Amino acid sequence: NGARTLLLSGGLGAGKTTLVRGLVEALPGGDDAEVSSPSFNICNMYPTRPETAHYDLYRLEQARGAALAVADDALLDLLETEGPRRALVIVEWAERLPVDVLPPDRLELTWLPATHGRLITAFARGEAARRVLAATAREVADLVVPETAPRTAADTAMQAPSADDDRDPRDTRDTRDAQENT
Repeated sequence: NGARTLLLSGGLGAGKTTLVRGLVEALPGGDDAEVSSPSFNICNMYPTRPETAHYDLYRLEQARGAALAVADDALLDLLETEGPRRALVIVEWAERLPVDVLPPDRLELTWLPATHGRLITAFARGEAARRVLAATAREVADLVVPETAPRTAADTAMQAPSADDDRDPRDTRDTRDAQENT
């Protein structure tokens, strides 16, 4: 039972929907799914096991949190659902969601500019997500480039937080108050 939320960020044409198509087709029942970008209807549901909810927030306002105001309550319900009946939730343009609605266990994939092919950073938040990412990395070991020490200030800005830090870098809330009051 692993993380069931996959958040995708990257520019137009980066390959987000192509990745979703491959994932859905690999799931039981996926051969019956017609995967396409849900840019206009916001969400497509696929008859996979587990069921897959594919959201695309591209058309929604770009201001942080505005997507939440427009996205239906179904997305929030799916993000909050726990247990074995929980759907696989995949969100394209996930950077448009506010941090406080994101589940603690999730995988985040970000497409970065690359001269050739695709460059994707993967970050796991939560123990289940770490297990899924570690298992995936073992399966595609020839494609994985280990994180290295940054060489420049720009590299530092692009480096993901350590696996021990589950705090989302987009989350600007001050956690010192919570620590002091406990």
